[in-house]
Amino acid sequence: MEWNVFFGFEGRINRAKCWRVMLLSSFCLVMFILLVPLNLGDSFRYADTKWATALVTALLLGTLGPAIIISMWCFTAIAIKRLHDRDKSGWWMVLFFTIPPLLAKLWDWLDNPTAAFLVSLLSFGLSVWSFVEIYCLRGTRGPNRFGSDPLARGNMRVHAASQARA
Repeated sequence: MEWNVFFGFEGRINRAKCWRVMLLSSFCLVMFILLVPLNLGDSFRYADTKWATALVTALLLGTLGPAIIISMWCFTAIAIKRLHDRDKSGWWMVLFFTIPPLLAKLWDWLDNPTAAFLVSLLSFGLSVWSFVEIYCLRGTRGPNRFGSDPLARGNMRVHAASQARA
């Protein structure tokens, strides 16, 4: 699999490739999150707690922080390419992934239960819409402004031929 799938924002990918890449990157992140603390914790088992706690915290933030940032970059790139496959701009990510957390924060501040419920319902609806749009709906058939159809027969033959040469 090419690195552009994980890190590039250009082009289109179909649902199957999106699911495979998302599951692979999520599995790698979970394994990394599980392995790093276990190894760090075992390394400092008999250390003085006065300095070991601060050192372990710094090491965890220093290793897990970049891993989470890289994972978020990959997720954003994949989601934008899926939006491109649906013939939508990557700016839809703002609506799908920025507005629901802001609405959740607004829900915390509201004193009126009816308004809070409506805001919560709107946030949930946007989240469901983004999931369906990115992971469930088929891309546009044929070429669009973001590239050729990843499921077009010509693209499949070119892809198979390039895999056979490698």
